[in-house]
Amino acid sequence: MGQRARRYRVGTMAHTLLLDTSSLTYRAFFALPSSITDGAGRPVNAVRGVLDMHARLIVDHAPDTCVHVFDADWRPDPRVAAYPGYKSQRPDDPEGLGEQFPLLRRVLDALGLPRVEAPGWEADDAIGVIATGAGAGDRVDIVTGDRDLLQLVRDGDADGSGPGVRVLYTVKGVSDLAVFDEAAVRAKYGVPPDRYVDFAILRGDPSDGLPGVKGVGEKTARDLVRRYPDLDALLAAAGEQTPALARRLREAGGYIAAMHQVVPVRCDVDLDWVTAERDDAALDALASAHSLEGPVGRLRDALDA
Repeated sequence: MGQRARRYRVGTMAHTLLLDTSSLTYRAFFALPSSITDGAGRPVNAVRGVLDMHARLIVDHAPDTCVHVFDADWRPDPRVAAYPGYKSQRPDDPEGLGEQFPLLRRVLDALGLPRVEAPGWEADDAIGVIATGAGAGDRVDIVTGDRDLLQLVRDGDADGSGPGVRVLYTVKGVSDLAVFDEAAVRAKYGVPPDRYVDFAILRGDPSDGLPGVKGVGEKTARDLVRRYPDLDALLAAAGEQTPALARRLREAGGYIAAMHQVVPVRCDVDLDWVTAERDDAALDALASAHSLEGPVGRLRDALDA
């Protein structure tokens, strides 16, 4: 419990899948009909979906380790303090979703699968801690539907002295994943991963309630990031832009400063880990009580294989 990022090592020459399980659970809930319930009429569609996604990932990618990462707080106080509009437009969880998270955690614990969260922070931040703490030669694949995590992508050093981090972006569940290494991020967005934060600040992200700089779309954001080494240099050179863009950049100075506290993934927060011993009897009882025999069996078979 409470391990610091810099002390955590995924392993030596290991291939780890970091599952953005909060994101995957939402996707599973909306992908599968809410009519999927257990014998007591309680919805289990999201749990079934996540378990089947995990089994598919094991079969397709054969990792050494899979870690389920959850949001401890999907709207952290420090980000809201910096920008009150952060995720403020998000609706409440739909009926039947929230109650599935505790059940999913119980099933993962019975399977002996590690799960982690960063108290007070989002799953992104816990993922950032683990990915940046990976050891030399490790390969970390982040399975997520969140583009913000592209900022963590880095190719492994040629001499094996550093880890490699990719994002496996969910296009259609986990059966169709867009693989982002450094070249793929450049090809898609025109900027390297280590400048993706600047790009995202300028462009904005409506799904997180971040409007970006007025009048700056993806193309302009890309061009500005390419021309200047950082956003401070861009603001200092605002007069080099067209009069309209110069005005908008100057007007957005406060917003850009706030975004430096919002958009970057935190890689320096504490983690809480839970890794229980596998308990097949408890697992069978959970599967029977919640009509999860099929997905539990498929995941258990994949793990045992």
